Amino acid sequence: MKAKIETIGIDGDGVAIVDDQKYFIPFTAPGDVVEFDVIKGKKYSRVEVTGYPERSSLRQDPVCVHFESCGGCKLQHLNPQTYADYKVGLLKRALDFHGVVSIEWRDLHIIPARRRRRISLTFAHRNEGLMIGYMRRGTKWIIDNQECHLVLSEIEVLIPKIREMLAGMFQQRESGTVDILATKVGLDVNLKSMHFKNPTLEQIETLTEFARQNNVARLLLNYRSFVTFREPVVNFSGVDVAVEAGKFLQASDDADDFMLSRVSDYMPEKVSRGVDLFSGRGTFTFLMAQKGPTDAFECENDAINALQNAANQAQVPITVTKRDLFENPLSVDELGHYDFIFVDPPRAGALAQVQLIAQSTLQHVVYISCNPASFARDAKILCDAGFVLDSVTPLDQFLWSEHLEVIGKFRRG
Repeated sequence: MKAKIETIGIDGDGVAIVDDQKYFIPFTAPGDVVEFDVIKGKKYSRVEVTGYPERSSLRQDPVCVHFESCGGCKLQHLNPQTYADYKVGLLKRALDFHGVVSIEWRDLHIIPARRRRRISLTFAHRNEGLMIGYMRRGTKWIIDNQECHLVLSEIEVLIPKIREMLAGMFQQRESGTVDILATKVGLDVNLKSMHFKNPTLEQIETLTEFARQNNVARLLLNYRSFVTFREPVVNFSGVDVAVEAGKFLQASDDADDFMLSRVSDYMPEKVSRGVDLFSGRGTFTFLMAQKGPTDAFECENDAINALQNAANQAQVPITVTKRDLFENPLSVDELGHYDFIFVDPPRAGALAQVQLIAQSTLQHVVYISCNPASFARDAKILCDAGFVLDSVTPLDQFLWSEHLEVIGKFRRG
């Protein structure tokens, strides 16, 4: 088949229409003319491009040798303006769909390349040798990454060293995952595999020497500390908080800094008591606590302990409560204790909680979302209840992907 790419879909693929049928074609740009085949699979079909009779002027050369093979990036081929328009369009389309209007639009902020502080890779010993990297899109095939333009340099240079170590340890078809997190005191590295449950004496010596030679702050095996030279921490608003490779954290220090600055702009000047929902380890909790006593709600035990221990040590007025806000959101009466609320839910949004916020007497809400669709849905509920979306800021912290962070400021009209 032959078709012209009309636009880019929400998943980052180009959209072509042939005989009223939509086809989603990876790594294409609006204006491309492509020839393609539809490959039928047992569970789903995929599109395979066989030629480019005409290439769009909106394209640019990708920066990475693995682009189109590695599953880590989708949009390196778009020129800067097309890329930025696509990202902002994700939010505009979502808000338009729900009829939500923002009084102010702040400019898109893009976190640049080589700034990501965390990464998760897969490794396996194949016939070709030990391979470590991201999965090829839609498959279980590992692309043996020789470079990655997303991550910090100290993470990128460690990957071949991990490959070399694992290749020496494993001669069979062992497999597993590697989580790497850059922290204030160095890299935190977790190796996950069933073969690390009972390491031999030789493996213990190899792993210990690897951590020492590469200045790894801590090495974990299957999320249990194996050797610790320095306890990994990050700093939130002047407070050090314990972190762990493989557990949730914003993608970069730059993203933390930007979001904290914007949330500070969006918060009311005076807060008698605030509440942070889906608080995690306290990225925004400590900022809120600078204005007044703050309650934080979170369901993950490690995050709760890290946040409360850091608050206690720094003598910051924060009370942390374990609570599943999907199953048990704060009631209207409970919300009445606060004059400011901050919400930062997972991708699904905070539907049940937002419905109760809409019924409360709260006047100020700041909402951060990693999903424009669920943000717009929840924004509609708040606006229908008398809130105004004062301002939105699109943030691109996952470069060259189809994901977008949204920071929104709501107030009672």
